[in-house]
Amino acid sequence: MEPIADLAAQLAHLADRTEYLGAASELLLKMFPADSAARIAVDPAAGTAEALVYPEHQRAAVPGEWRELWDDHPILLSCMRDTASGMWRPRRLSDLVTDRELYATRAYKVGLSALGSNRQLSFLTARNGRTSIQGWSLNRWSHDFTDREVELSGYVQPILRLLDAAYDDDGHEAAEKNAAAAYSLTAREQEILRLVGRGLTATAIGHILGISPRTTSKHLENAYAKLGCNNRIDALRTLHLFLEPPP
Repeated sequence: MEPIADLAAQLAHLADRTEYLGAASELLLKMFPADSAARIAVDPAAGTAEALVYPEHQRAAVPGEWRELWDDHPILLSCMRDTASGMWRPRRLSDLVTDRELYATRAYKVGLSALGSNRQLSFLTARNGRTSIQGWSLNRWSHDFTDREVELSGYVQPILRLLDAAYDDDGHEAAEKNAAAAYSLTAREQEILRLVGRGLTATAIGHILGISPRTTSKHLENAYAKLGCNNRIDALRTLHLFLEPPP
């Protein structure tokens, strides 16, 4: 689908995670016209929660108490309870509860009402363990998301899931760049090796970068030759990158 390919192309070459999240929010708000978009990261077991609301001027509306509402929000509950086969499906708030049920929750009374939201479309982009989840939520007031928008979000979600992994900040960026420079790796070779280090396949990398898996493999072959190795494990060890499980 052309809009999805365009989204991936625009988000694949940004400088860092902060820039990526800002650009992703802008594109999501264009694809799904909404009052706001929120990047959510919640881990009840660790007692942590973060909400980055876009446009940024709306962040002041997010109450501090919202961190205690994870066990009361219908979408978060659905994500926590879902099985592995269904955890990645997009969720429309109105499919989970009626308005009457929603308005009775603390999640609405304390959190959603402050954002002026009673309609949401959400999807996960990362999940670690049983309770730690990350994702996006699009917010509207009384104008529900259509079936077509829910369907479209199902195409967007895998792309953002891969990009989330690609822009994960593991704290080793400087060491990675220094090692890559020492072996005269091109910018494209470095980019592909970084994505390989996140556990992404050649097909997934090609999808993000807008190139074929064959071209991806050719860049990897060239990088391996420069590094004096013939497989991803040795290449990543040479560059001092840390392997992560596939997203």
